[in-house]
Amino acid sequence: MKKFLIAALATTTMTSAAQAGTLNLDLRADYNSTTYDESSQPDVSKFYFKTGRLDYMGKATEDLSFRVRLAFNKSATQLVDSAQTAVEYAFLTHKMSDVFALSVGRFNTEFGGFEGATSGADLYLTSQFYTGRGPDGALGGANLGTSDLLYMTGAKGTFTFGGHNVYVMATNESETLAGPTATQNTMMMGAVWRGAWTEDKALMTNLSYHTLNGPADGDKHQFMTAGVMWNAKPAMVSVDYLMSEAKLDAGEKDTVTSIVAKFAYTGWEQWTPRLEFQTSEEKLEIGGEETNKFIGYGAVLEYKPYTDTNFRYHLAYANVKEEPEAGDDITSQEVVLGARLMADFLK
Repeated sequence: MKKFLIAALATTTMTSAAQAGTLNLDLRADYNSTTYDESSQPDVSKFYFKTGRLDYMGKATEDLSFRVRLAFNKSATQLVDSAQTAVEYAFLTHKMSDVFALSVGRFNTEFGGFEGATSGADLYLTSQFYTGRGPDGALGGANLGTSDLLYMTGAKGTFTFGGHNVYVMATNESETLAGPTATQNTMMMGAVWRGAWTEDKALMTNLSYHTLNGPADGDKHQFMTAGVMWNAKPAMVSVDYLMSEAKLDAGEKDTVTSIVAKFAYTGWEQWTPRLEFQTSEEKLEIGGEETNKFIGYGAVLEYKPYTDTNFRYHLAYANVKEEPEAGDDITSQEVVLGARLMADFLK
């Protein structure tokens, strides 16, 4: 009887541990030094949390999973969906078949091509499509970008066919446009196709389209991306084309287009160098015609002292130049030195 109780207790403990899921700490702390030339922005020299979040994933049943991710470096402002900005993920996924799964809650909108699909903890140089900012601060148009629309609340269907995933979703409109909770009366719609074309999934493509209405009748936002990635070790190359269009009912529109290219060499066990490049154009028609151009390049070196632990040090440099239609060129130079750790509390 005693042996039976011990065996039952051990089985219960193992089952509980198996169902406990994972609780990851994702932490990236940086020292950032950014200097500006001909800009209205002040120079910056600071330590800060680039990424700071707790990420829990688990299963209620074999086919019903859930995920909650809280970012402690974001504000507690309550949004239209009654959750705080700090809640990046809070969704459940019902796997209804081998082909289809339904997710409900706040999830990733698969927005922004391969640049948007990259974890924020692995981003250094980013495009104007991603941030909506340049060396002189926020862009002047009515466009939205990845940072505005990456985490949204709604429903998302995922179709899986071999190495291909198709996402179809409907979410709340952007918090940037929504205003008071009572004014939430429209949705963002999106469709994304990500494909792997070789047996080892080295060649990948990413196509997406999202749309939502503006705050006034007849206003509309559209977002289109196309990307290709070749990840055949020891080399990785990716290229994105990203376009955001904000159009008024009267026909005037603001557009932001970005091209993002990245190269990484992963052939060394502990060191990973990267080169990054982006070029963007902001074309304004609403409230006056103006065209501003941006070009940026960067270099990154990552060092992993432990091969079996997701921990690294990184050193990055980025230079971005804004060429406004009128006035002098505006530049920013950024140096980042930091570390990132992702670790499971439950192991």
